[in-house]
Amino acid sequence: MQNEILQKYPDTNLRVYAVWFNMFPTDARSKWPPNLLADPRVVHRWDEPKAVGRWFGHHAAYMRPQLTQQSRWDGDILWDSYVLYAADARWDDVPSGVIHWGRTIVAARETLRSDFEKLATRSTRP
Repeated sequence: MQNEILQKYPDTNLRVYAVWFNMFPTDARSKWPPNLLADPRVVHRWDEPKAVGRWFGHHAAYMRPQLTQQSRWDGDILWDSYVLYAADARWDDVPSGVIHWGRTIVAARETLRSDFEKLATRSTRP
């Protein structure tokens, strides 16, 4: 994501919220590489209780149609994933404007890259 999207589109108006929590011992906060997404548009949060992953896990049905073809997921905690929203997305009980979501990020990266390029192209048109 850093090289394929963020560095490639440095002037695109976007926000990235990276929510980190441990699912494996190697995911511990003390082992987290702080330069993994080193872009000023990225906001990093550590979520020890996995509240965000649990929320998405319990509300995944509303966005199931937008799951990328490369992705597989079934569980209680959504992790190693992305959710891409349209610029006009709004949050009520559940967020609107989901373009695609994928898990794992590596498995779904081509859809993420393609969707992002479409959004970036639209945002730079006069």
